[in-house]
Amino acid sequence: MTLKYNLLNYKLMRMRKYYDVLRTNEPFMKTSLIQKYKIINNIIKFFNTINTKPLIINNKPVTAQIEPTSNCNLRCTFCAREHMGVPIGTMSFENFKKVLDALDCLYKINISGQGELFMNPELFDMIKYANSKGILIHISSNGTLLSDRVIDNLCEVDIGEIGISVDSVNKERYEKVRVNSNFDLLMRNIKKLTTRFKEREVKTIVTMASIIFKESVHEVPEFIELANEVGIKKVAFQTLQTKENFVSYYGDEMKGNLVNNEIFAIKNYMKKAIELAKKYNITLIFDEEESPGCLWPWRGIYVTWNGDVTPCCKILETPKFGMGNIIKQDFWEVWNGEKYQRIRDALRNRIAMPSCKGCNRV
Repeated sequence: MTLKYNLLNYKLMRMRKYYDVLRTNEPFMKTSLIQKYKIINNIIKFFNTINTKPLIINNKPVTAQIEPTSNCNLRCTFCAREHMGVPIGTMSFENFKKVLDALDCLYKINISGQGELFMNPELFDMIKYANSKGILIHISSNGTLLSDRVIDNLCEVDIGEIGISVDSVNKERYEKVRVNSNFDLLMRNIKKLTTRFKEREVKTIVTMASIIFKESVHEVPEFIELANEVGIKKVAFQTLQTKENFVSYYGDEMKGNLVNNEIFAIKNYMKKAIELAKKYNITLIFDEEESPGCLWPWRGIYVTWNGDVTPCCKILETPKFGMGNIIKQDFWEVWNGEKYQRIRDALRNRIAMPSCKGCNRV
């Protein structure tokens, strides 16, 4: 689904995202001049490829998503990983270092994947190592494991943003979608996190990350009210994944929750949400606009817990669509290999490969 917005509003939305990236990037400011040069030089190389989109490139990824674990304590009804045969396991700190040493000029990483990141016992060692490389870090969590110990650890490291999944303002609906969850516990955890961050003057942005389902379109403004109640100052909406290989695994109820025919309703509720966001000084992000084309194979990389590489986080079937393994193979062998060249060739011509069918970025 695509949703067109007023061009000015969209540009302001994007500018806010970039501003958040710049103002929270403490690790980059603290790193050495040599590392700063490597990062900036790599960004310049990337921008030199935007217009031509060559098949073989000399820049490394500018951004990456690295999966610390595919283990999860919840069984969300829209999660397709088990149906797709995603391997279940946890990345070791040693392997994380190998991945980051190969991706040695990253500007930003999202440490998350198909599991709950706080289930990895070496997570904070990974974050500290990434901090030492001058990399801006974003993390994503379901928020159920935000214990006092975890929150204290979050206060001691540099993280730009933590997204916490909240898919309904209604307890019954939330717990129906996020099986094994507890809505009341989640709200207490979020409030505890935002309060502790404020007390200790932590700069990390806490974002409420919310999926819009057909049955909860009317809740869009209520998410802003809820965010204000628990001390969150940023809400990011997205719609339910519509890639063909995801939808094929949805049950009838989840297929009925796709919002393809709810564009008019979303627009109306989003207008109300924008008004409330202004009232409470909350940043609202919803940028599922018509895309000028996918840049992932030139800009970013997705690395699973065992080192397998895919072009993006929406491509999960590594045996079928994987590009190689960054731990077992030379980085350039993977990054400029035949598989990457084929997907770059297809995407620069706006052709959807089997792994990309249904994605609104193609």
